[in-house]
Amino acid sequence: MSNTKTIKPAGIRFKNWIRSIWTEIRHRVTWPRPRELTKSGVTIISFVAFWAIYIGAWDYLFAAALKWLIE
Repeated sequence: MSNTKTIKPAGIRFKNWIRSIWTEIRHRVTWPRPRELTKSGVTIISFVAFWAIYIGAWDYLFAAALKWLIE
């Protein structure tokens, strides 16, 4: 008895891989509703804007303090 596996050609494996991805995207993924997507987008943009302002303010303060110390 031989335990050798037959290996399919790369083109066939790639085609099967793409087909499985397409099947998963079409049938298994739960896509968000437009309202959920908008809510998530606003949350993310608000979060990023808050941290950008927060880090920018600290950067400005440290730069001003360093400039004051050097002069």
